[in-house]
Amino acid sequence: MGVKRMILLEKQPKMSLRRSYANGYKYCSRCRVYYLTDSVRCPYCGILLRNSPRKKKSLRNTKVVQVPPDLERELEKIEVKVRVKTRSA
Repeated sequence: MGVKRMILLEKQPKMSLRRSYANGYKYCSRCRVYYLTDSVRCPYCGILLRNSPRKKKSLRNTKVVQVPPDLERELEKIEVKVRVKTRSA
């Protein structure tokens, strides 16, 4: 069983997580391998396969903001002073 698993890991294609699920792959969290199968369970360890990412947050809702260069120069000039209150015992 261990030898077969190592062979599968070597042959495993490099792909992004979102693409793999979209292409029909399922993930075994115990074997840490993607399988292209219609089965609900892992063919090697028998655990339920995951067919969607655990992280439900969509990347479509994230915003990418580019800071203008003139604003970056202004930010470099700003100094922040921090005062820390200490307790006297």
